[in-house]
Amino acid sequence: MNKIEIEIISWQILQEVPSASGIVKWNDIFFLIGDDSPHLFKVDHNFKILGKTLIHSPKVQQGEVIPKFHKPDFEAMEMVSDSEILIFGSGSKSPERDVCVLFDLIQSSYNEYYISNFYDYIRGMEIMQGYELDIEGLAISGDNLFLFNRGRNIIFSFPYSEFIGYCKNGRDFPIPKTSLFTLPSINGLQAGFSGASSFPHLPYLIFTAAVEDSPNAYDDGDILGSFIGVIELINDEIGNEILVKRIPNPGFPLKVESVIVDKIASETQIDLVLVTDNDGKPSEVIRASLALE
Repeated sequence: MNKIEIEIISWQILQEVPSASGIVKWNDIFFLIGDDSPHLFKVDHNFKILGKTLIHSPKVQQGEVIPKFHKPDFEAMEMVSDSEILIFGSGSKSPERDVCVLFDLIQSSYNEYYISNFYDYIRGMEIMQGYELDIEGLAISGDNLFLFNRGRNIIFSFPYSEFIGYCKNGRDFPIPKTSLFTLPSINGLQAGFSGASSFPHLPYLIFTAAVEDSPNAYDDGDILGSFIGVIELINDEIGNEILVKRIPNPGFPLKVESVIVDKIASETQIDLVLVTDNDGKPSEVIRASLALE
């Protein structure tokens, strides 16, 4: 792969999903999370809301959203089996955001796990010194999980089987490997990872990255734009090849928060679905076409 190109096909507002931050596809159904919502939203292929399921019991709730100080900040999600979704809190505020959820689609049930000691280990790693933890994306390939950190653009990789054993059975947590990336900038501000997934047919991860004029991982800032990118995998581990392309703005800057492969149109053309979080404005869902050259 030498180059990627992206074209926006359509976009629409998701009025009922606050602060959309993650999306997965199961059969012909999409599931979405919002970073200040306690619900998992079920959405059809036309993005009509079919229902929602509670995946977190907040101590404080204002209408449909959880106040910023109390929210688990669900930012990263991925299918980890044929019928299970794994969801991570960002870790940008401890202990409220040191959480992950495993959701069973068949049983429509979930287990919530508090992972402060795992996140504390990551916070203490040498590569993180002087930077904040802010997990924004999740992908899986084989048995390897990949957590994408915004701020300092690091991918943490570790075996899923070991991690879920830590969550369910109290085993030792896996020690993550780290991969550091430099992403493009807008107005002198480097993009930060904002979402991720994997290709079902290619040895690459796909990610989104956004530029926000914010002083830290906790506060929002002016939205400047977003990027799409792919990262090479070698034997299900992070390689060196990375390709990045600016996502065209539909008349206003986009803060793209997540991406999922909708359909393989051809060997070189992939249909994507993106979701945005416009910080207080309605969330959006975007259909796009990714060309691989």
